[in-house]
Parts: sequence; structure tokens; C-alpha cells
Amino acid sequence: MEPIVTTIEHRCKRCYLCVRRCPAKAIRVENGQAKVMAERCVACGYCVRVCPQGAKQIRDGIRHSKTLLRGQSRKVAILAPSFPAAFGAVKPLQLVTGLRRLGFDAVYEVALGADLVGAEYARLLQKNIMPIIITSPCPAIVNYIEKYVPELLLVLAPIVSPMIALGRLLREQWEPEAHIIFIGPCIAKKHEADDPKTGDLIDEVLTFEELSRYFLEQDIQIETLPETPFDGPEAGVGRAFAISGGLLDTAKIPGGTLQNHVIVTEGRDRVLEALQKASEGKIEAQFLDLLFCEGCINGPQMAQDLSVFVRKDRVVHFLRHSETGVSLQERSDWMREIKPINLMREYTREDLSLPMPDEEQLKAILAITGKISLEDELNCGACGYPTCREKAVAVFQGIAEAEMCLPYLIDRLQLIRQELTVSNDELRRSLDTLQRTQQQLVQSEKMASVGQLAAGVAHELNNPLGGILIYASLLLEKSEKQSRQAEDLSRIMAETDRCRKIVRGLLDFSRQTRIEAAIVDLNKIIASTLSLVTQQALFHNIKVVQKLSPGLPQVFVDVGQIQQVLLNIILNAVEAMSGKGDLTISTAMESDGQYISLSIADNGSGMPPEVMDKIFEPFFTTKPRGKGTGLGLAIAYGIIQKHKGEILVKSEEGEGSDFIIRLPVAQKMEIGVNPLD
Repeated sequence: MEPIVTTIEHRCKRCYLCVRRCPAKAIRVENGQAKVMAERCVACGYCVRVCPQGAKQIRDGIRHSKTLLRGQSRKVAILAPSFPAAFGAVKPLQLVTGLRRLGFDAVYEVALGADLVGAEYARLLQKNIMPIIITSPCPAIVNYIEKYVPELLLVLAPIVSPMIALGRLLREQWEPEAHIIFIGPCIAKKHEADDPKTGDLIDEVLTFEELSRYFLEQDIQIETLPETPFDGPEAGVGRAFAISGGLLDTAKIPGGTLQNHVIVTEGRDRVLEALQKASEGKIEAQFLDLLFCEGCINGPQMAQDLSVFVRKDRVVHFLRHSETGVSLQERSDWMREIKPINLMREYTREDLSLPMPDEEQLKAILAITGKISLEDELNCGACGYPTCREKAVAVFQGIAEAEMCLPYLIDRLQLIRQELTVSNDELRRSLDTLQRTQQQLVQSEKMASVGQLAAGVAHELNNPLGGILIYASLLLEKSEKQSRQAEDLSRIMAETDRCRKIVRGLLDFSRQTRIEAAIVDLNKIIASTLSLVTQQALFHNIKVVQKLSPGLPQVFVDVGQIQQVLLNIILNAVEAMSGKGDLTISTAMESDGQYISLSIADNGSGMPPEVMDKIFEPFFTTKPRGKGTGLGLAIAYGIIQKHKGEILVKSEEGEGSDFIIRLPVAQKMEIGVNPLD
């Protein structure tokens, strides 16, 4: 069977971010390439999410689905409960129509299987035969326990997931001869469909991302289609399964704050801690509802970039919606009309233990990268492992390379610089290149680490800020105009909106946006960008001088992203001149014929050395509070770096600043190769 997640080797750039985020340490580094070990992978999708180069890919489900849809047999689609939140402005039942347009004969909601599973959990709890119950709908959790904490298999609920429950119902009673294709946000469902222990039920798994591409290929615009109902009965509370704690609602298990016998948690770090504490016998709760993602509504292959708050709202809205007018409590009565179904399953204990080095072997590996004493072990995490010793263990086990150590590489660069004698211009250029490489390595690691922190902070703040805005707005509507309360509420909304702008900046900084590049004229991009801003009042006393060299070779760039870089630097320059001065923008071909140089110079206040050293660091700003987030130049730095270019700055206090951007020319690219991949 083809692996679920694989590495696109020519895109892997030694950042080791996937190593750092993989909960199963299922990434082996060989010759600098971070490759997924299929036997250790739990298919959680974290490596796919975090890879900045798009070097991780999942097994394609579209090709096989097309073959099934062309066949003569009946074709059935089953939609995961998170589907109302997967396609932006599309209404839930428009998606049902779209699937029929693709060629499906019937469309069922997996929430029916969730209704069955919820009832089975209620019966399991009533039997009171297990001291602790860990829920099993999340296949990534099941995979992880089977591979890495098999001692917990005895307390892992022997109940199938909603996908398998509905698959068994369809095979046994409703659609015995049909091909069944599951559609949802989860990569691990592809692994679950392959698992012989759950039966040969699901013929293919499509993620929402794949389905979105499939609609695009077939030119089906689902937002324009009429709504049609699902086949089969309407599901009940099982529609809440995609939300964290939805299983408790479906099974009618009390799970409030005071119910200490129930733990509901989600996300990689919290789940791993819960499993570790359960394995050590340090959890008193009797019921652990765990999800690797933050609810299935935040699965790794959701097709739409919406906040979790909005996604939850859409799922709850559809939960309360009824096409037939039947109450939510009565919608579960459909289960009385079917024959009993076996919803039990088995698990397999997998032995994935690796050899461990003794102390002498560990010391020998550490010594390769200059770590002789404990003080040498920096434990910086740049290699993807929390400590130098854990990385050394991985080297011994053959899943890491000693040379992955960033401080070691920097020390080697410094040593080379000390030993070399800069006797001619060529050697000087070589040393400058080494120094720039060192700075880029440090900056890249810093940006990656802060980007992960920024994404987490932004995620945690976004929903409460949205709630503050909503409730403040409601209170403002009820307040008397010109009153002190209205004034205070307006101030709350303004400050909250400013916080949301900061959060948006955090997300822009942390999000790894794909480059949509084209071969274009850099001078035209500059002219277009200037036309956007020079009419603003800020530029009334600014003299803009353009010294654009004609006939320059074209560049291979994402126009929108390069315009963002230019806008950030130009607006900073105008502010540095306090709205009065000369702004000079020039382009030229460099002497080596490989790069085009773009200069943005102002005669403003300039910068002292201590400020210049920090200007590309996230959140660093010299502007007054509330006037800037300190992310503009950090984002610009990341964009230029993705384009294989450089961004430099020259500045003196009282003399102005000159930002220099170097971009490779398009003519130097190999035909058929995207150099930005």
C-alpha cells in the first residue's frame, strides 16, 4: 500500500520544522532530506501543515475516485460532520448537489454513524467494565497508541469511528453493492480505510482540499447550485461530532467543569501529555475524549481558511437545522428502525522500539559536533530535537544526522573565516557570502520559531477577541447615544479592533503562503506600486525620484508579495522623513549578471547601529504604541528569502536609509524547473 505521507525531496531545504513538530518522531533525515518513515507515521498531518516549502504530500485520492465514479456500480459519498465549515460561503446542502454533479448516486452524512457511535459509548459506560476509557474516533490517536503507548490499548474504547460505523450500516443494510468514498478533513482517515481490522468498507478517502481541487477540475461552482437533501434519515446530535466535546453531547455524557471524571482535550502537545500521564497512572478521570486536531473542524485538510470560532458556529447552525421540521431530540429515533450493527473493533500492538546507545556511544556522537562537556550542550532545538542528547540518540538510531546542529555549522563557518587569509577580492567575496549565509541561518531559525509562537498566540486570541467585539457591539446598540456607557463601549471596540489587526499581522507573519510566481518586469511592478500610494496625502511633500534602468532582464516572482514588500519599505521611508523629503527608487543589473538590484533610499532621520541590527526581528518597532506591530519588515524579509533573494540595509543617523533588494533574474532558471520550489 502506498504511504500516506511522503517527502518531495527537491523541495526539502534542511529547516527540520517537520522533525520538530512530528509527535511520533517519524521523520528520518538522510543527506539533509527529511523523509517520512511510513512504519512510524501516525498520519496526523502536522508535517504537512508546518512545512514552509510544501515538501510534504499526502497520498492522492482523486485519481482512484475518478476511476470509481466512471464505473457501473453504484457510487456513494459519505460526508464528515465538519463539512458545513469546509467550503466558505457554500451552503451545506449545495455541497450535496455538487457531489451528485460529480457522479455520486447517493450522499449520506457520517453524522449518522456518529449517532450510532454515541449510543454505543453510552452503553459501554453503563456496563462499567473499564476503569478508564480513551475514546477512539480519532484514527491518529489510535495509530499513536498502537505504536507508542500500547499499554493503553486495554483502556482504548473497542468501538469503531463514525466513518466505519456508517460504512458497516451501508454495507449490511442500505448500500451493499456500492463503492463508498469518505470525504473529510482528516489525513489519518486514509490510514483507517486501509486498516484490515476495521473491514474492507471504504473504497477511497478524499480530503476537503482534494475535493475542492476536484470541483475546480470539473468546473463545478458549488456556490451557484441549488440545495438538495442527503439520502437516508436526518442525523441527530451526531452532527456535533466535529466539535471538541461533541462525542459527550452525542452520548449524553455530562462533561462540565465540575465533572472531574471526564477530560476533553485536543492538540498535539496536550494529547501527548494526557497519554503520558494516563500511561503513568496519574489521571483519575474515567473518560478521556482526545483529538490530535483542535476538533475535526480544524483538521489538516480543511479547504477554507476560517477561524475555529466561525467553523464551530457553522457546524452548530447545521446541527440545529432540520429539513423535515423534526426536533433535534426526535432525529435520533431513526436508529430504532435498523437492525443491530456490530460496532466493536480490535487493536494491534506494534513493536517500534529502537536500539538505545550507552553513555560512551552517546559521548562519541556528541563529540562529532564539538559537545565535549555539559556546557557545550545548548539544547537550542534548531535541529528539531528538544535536547542535544535526544538528537544524539536519534543519530545512533539512524534517523538523524550529526551535522543537523546549527550552532556547530555556525562555529565551523567562523573557524573557516579565521583560517582564511583574504588576500584578494575573490576570497573576500567568498567570506562575505559565508557570513551572509550564517546570518540567514540564524534569522531563518529565529523566524521559524517565532512564527510557530505567533501562530499559536494568534489562534488563542482570535476567538475571544471576536466574542468581545460581538458582545460590545450588542451592548452599544442598546446604549443611549452620547452617553458615557456608549463612549466606553466604543473605546472597547476600537481597542479590540486594534488587537485583531495585530492578530491578523501575527497570522500573516506565521502563515506559510504559497508563492504564485510568474516571469515579470520588475520596473513595471515598481511603477504599479507607486501609482497605488503616491496619491495619498502622506506623499504631498515627498519628491519621488525613479531611476529605473531600461531593458533589465525579467524576474520570476509573486507580484502581490513583492508589492507588499515594496509598500512596507516605501511607507516606512516616508514616515522616517516626517512627510517631507526625497525618495529615490532605482534598479540596476549587478556585475555578475545573475541578480537585479533594487534600491529604496530616503533622506530621513536614519538609524543607529543598534536599531539596524534588530529591524528584521518580529515585533521590533520604533513607532509609538498603537502605530505599528513591528511585523512589516519581518514579513518583507521572509518574502524575499522565499524568492531566493536578499534584503540589505545601509543607514546613518541624520543621513537617511537605503534598503537594497537583490532578486535573481529569470534567464538563469532551468527550463521546466521552478526555482522557488
